[in-house]
Amino acid sequence: MRVTSVSLFANESEAIRFDLRNVASQSQYVVRQILGLDAEELVPRFDGFSKDGSQAFYDVRMKPRDVVMRIVLNPRFNLNETHDYIRDTLYKAISATRSGLLELQFHAGASIAATIKGHMTKFEVAYFSKTPELQITIRCNDPLFRGINPVVMNVTDLPIVNPVVLADSMSTAPHGFRLRIDFKATTPTFTVRDAETNPTWEFKVVPPTSFLSGDVLYFSSEYAKRYLYMIRGGVTTHLLDRIEPTSIRPLIFPGFNEFWFPEIASFNWQELRFDAAYWGV
Repeated sequence: MRVTSVSLFANESEAIRFDLRNVASQSQYVVRQILGLDAEELVPRFDGFSKDGSQAFYDVRMKPRDVVMRIVLNPRFNLNETHDYIRDTLYKAISATRSGLLELQFHAGASIAATIKGHMTKFEVAYFSKTPELQITIRCNDPLFRGINPVVMNVTDLPIVNPVVLADSMSTAPHGFRLRIDFKATTPTFTVRDAETNPTWEFKVVPPTSFLSGDVLYFSSEYAKRYLYMIRGGVTTHLLDRIEPTSIRPLIFPGFNEFWFPEIASFNWQELRFDAAYWGV
């Protein structure tokens, strides 16, 4: 992706913006180098077997990502700033939230191309260097870069018959999705699979009792945000323990994706959404 500037946010406020194209002479902080923006190591994790047992499926992931930013301190001496002053200003900015969560936003011109979140693990200062610099390390447990605006498909966007085709022309990495449906008829299961007949994989939920008309189902297959529960008469019932043991978690891959929902005639769509995901910048 084309990146023209990078912003560091703390406590939902922009602490620093680094312009990567036209660095102004009065910029207090000049980024010299950013490491950890590529897909350094992909790790395949076993996710289950196909329905007929002929092949194994893997969920390709990354380990937690360390983004390392090497920054040159550039005080505005005409305003009586010192290296200590602007270093301490940055210290305060990135520790201004109880959660300690930082967000990096990557800009392509006036738009935000992607974001990533993490916690600062190192703040290293070259005290006796001729060029006053510091280095920040941000550990991102969710290593994927994410789009800033989710793709939202509501009831008018989603088909009432199979197959359900989801197109993602933005992502470079596979990712999960979130959905919400309202049941309009009694059905014993909720299923997602890759084909109408002879599917290679299937995700199946069997609740303690059948889904009833008026039940609302919430589902997410997103990394670190997985959930599955229903609301019936104002009562929430979690269903993660009701997933069939041979189920394969559904994912959206870059390009066109085709899903089959065998119970599609028994529910109404309310919403399906996902965030674009990128292996690297």
